[in-house]
Amino acid sequence: MKAIGCVIALVALTGVASAEKDKDKADALFRQGKRLMGEKRYADACQSFEQSFSLDPGIGAELNIAKCYEEWGKVASAYRAFKKAEDLAKEAHDPRVGKIHELIEQIDPQVPKLTIHLPEGADTDQLKVWIDGARIDVAKLADSHIVDPGPHLLEYQVGGEKKQSKVIPVERGGSSETKLDVPVKHVVKKPHQREEVPEEPRPLPSPGRTQQIAGIATGGAGIVLVGVASVMTLSARSKYNDALAMHCGGMTSGCDAQGLTDTHDARHSANIATVVFLLGVGAVGGGVALYLTAPHHAKPAAQADDEHALYLAPSLSSDGGGIVFGGTL
Repeated sequence: MKAIGCVIALVALTGVASAEKDKDKADALFRQGKRLMGEKRYADACQSFEQSFSLDPGIGAELNIAKCYEEWGKVASAYRAFKKAEDLAKEAHDPRVGKIHELIEQIDPQVPKLTIHLPEGADTDQLKVWIDGARIDVAKLADSHIVDPGPHLLEYQVGGEKKQSKVIPVERGGSSETKLDVPVKHVVKKPHQREEVPEEPRPLPSPGRTQQIAGIATGGAGIVLVGVASVMTLSARSKYNDALAMHCGGMTSGCDAQGLTDTHDARHSANIATVVFLLGVGAVGGGVALYLTAPHHAKPAAQADDEHALYLAPSLSSDGGGIVFGGTL
């Protein structure tokens, strides 16, 4: 038992001696960091402070690290150190918590931010991303990442593909955004059966539509004939009056040979105009009759086949004119 007690005591003494030795070394590194920072050798100074903290962790040591990075211009690194010192102070219920928080609020607007975007629907299952060699959690990729001012190396890799990289400059207090060229997920759409929609029955064409069109056409032709007849009548009258004045002395009984010929031709033209006028009037009447007598409701096919299609149209020839009546019986 005495031997065991001696071993335990020896181990305890060794531990105390080792702790004292680490503390002495931490103090030496701390003093070295102070001297190097005064010489503005910030890279070596910050390294000395970090080594000191690793040997003898404490709130003050972490604040020295933060202050070193801040003077060096690496405000993002300083921000992280201040946050770590604040967490240590909260755990220890240290009264310096409020002061440390003020330091964090002062430096926060100066910290640059880098935002990384991915294409919509990007395949991130095998995506790996690094910023300055530090692996970034893909799930938090859309968050704004705080970085120190200056250029930063962004690297990413998808599966076994070759690693791609880009250099992104970020200014103090500024922000930068970049988008990664990552393939999107291939979505396989399931085939779906086409829903058959029953066709709606097509409405039967109105059986009177053709007859109505025929009536409109016939009436239109009649109106044209009435117009032609009016022109012919005016022309014949003018020719007749000219013949009376020039070759008949203003009297029908005093016409010479030319006057007789001209007045005869004028009367012939007037007669033709009368016939054309009558044909036009008849065509207009026939067209109106066809239009008004056209059926307006669909009838069964058997009954529709038995209907008679009739038409009435004017007809002109060199021998005269007339009205043509026809249809299917």
